[in-house]
Amino acid sequence: MCSQGDEKERAMKLSMEAIEKIEGELKGNKFFAGEAIGYLDIALGWTTYLLPVWDEVGSMTIVDPSKFPATVAWMHNFLNHPVIKDKLPPREKMIVYFRLA
Repeated sequence: MCSQGDEKERAMKLSMEAIEKIEGELKGNKFFAGEAIGYLDIALGWTTYLLPVWDEVGSMTIVDPSKFPATVAWMHNFLNHPVIKDKLPPREKMIVYFRLA
């Protein structure tokens, strides 16, 4: 997000490799545990909210829907789950926070 040049390219490459692994684990499942949120969903779920914020602040696209459809579907499912949906901080505050960081 804050990286420049070669450093940003390396960071994006590492991110893509990690997301490819996540994509492989999610294929055919709504959540990592299947149809219900499990431990791994909770452990990684915070990223589903921050990735679009980081995209906006860093003027980039980390999770491309055409490359990672299962990951994008999981992000949507996680963020819209009733247990999660109303507990998220205001997006605008997150954008301001990361722009100042």
